Amino acid sequence: MPENPTPYQPGPILHEAITGAFRARGTSFHAWCDENGVKAGAARNATYGQSRGPKGRELLRRLIEAAGRDLVHAAYTTRMTDHMAELRRRAG
Repeated sequence: MPENPTPYQPGPILHEAITGAFRARGTSFHAWCDENGVKAGAARNATYGQSRGPKGRELLRRLIEAAGRDLVHAAYTTRMTDHMAELRRRAG
């Protein structure tokens, strides 16, 4: 299995953590893509784990760094904790 440069599971929670971190920094996911010559679809594929090759992993690393590793971590952790609590609540 290829090395994952982040401790995060790609998917909607990671994507929302990254886009939210960009907004918290006063910019946006799409603005970063435009400024860095990256197609937004390619960046989205990286955050959702649909591009897991070396280029996709590197793009994901760059996105997390640009959005702010600490902000992404805080948002991702909060969302995952909330998600787990909801799963437990529904399980009874």
